Amino acid sequence: MKREQSPVDEHCTARRGEHSKKSADFYACSDAGALRAFYSRGFSLMEMLIVVALFTVITGAALMNHGRFGEGILATNLAYDIALSLREAQSYGLSVREAAPGTGLFDVGYGVHFFDNTFFVFFADRNSNRRYDGTSINDVCLADTECVKVYRLERGSSISSFCSAVLATSVLECRVFPPRFENDPPTDTTISFLDISFKRPLPDAFMRTDLNSNNAERYRSAQVRIVSPRGKERRTIEVFQTGQISIR
Repeated sequence: MKREQSPVDEHCTARRGEHSKKSADFYACSDAGALRAFYSRGFSLMEMLIVVALFTVITGAALMNHGRFGEGILATNLAYDIALSLREAQSYGLSVREAAPGTGLFDVGYGVHFFDNTFFVFFADRNSNRRYDGTSINDVCLADTECVKVYRLERGSSISSFCSAVLATSVLECRVFPPRFENDPPTDTTISFLDISFKRPLPDAFMRTDLNSNNAERYRSAQVRIVSPRGKERRTIEVFQTGQISIR
């Protein structure tokens, strides 16, 4: 069967009949044939190897960044959970809410207690000493205590440290949990717990540790730092004395 000629082939055949082989059209047709042959061939082995190598590098980079992206999402979600618990304590503290059904206690403050790196406690300050005095066993609050709810950190994330900044000097007094990370705050003064509470009529936050007693104002702000399971992503929840809560 005779192959049909393309417009380029027809043009070249016609021009060859009119001009000599050394004419410009002859060379143009020769170039057209060379280009047609070049574009009709398949991939060489070297080209295939280059494409596969590039695909492998791009896929590997995407998978590595996907893992870090997932850790960042978990750290951000945990930071918002802690911030929302603090905001909830502030809302409860400003409202008229009974400490527990049937207790008749309405004039109480609410707060969040930090002691361990794997959980924190939402509490009702029944005795108004601005300190957590409740009890829980296996993440369950005992009845008739200040413990309202225990929040357990999930999926390997943890609290790396919590700190309070002293009013006069802004010096941080912290508790840092091992292992230490590069951005953990340096501290010469160690605290064992941190309680952040709110009580009406003011939205102000009161920060209490084992270094201030008798409701003495000592701190201007408090920070809770969390870290992802592999330690690559960190977030900081900061509470100011004015009641402002931020995440960074």
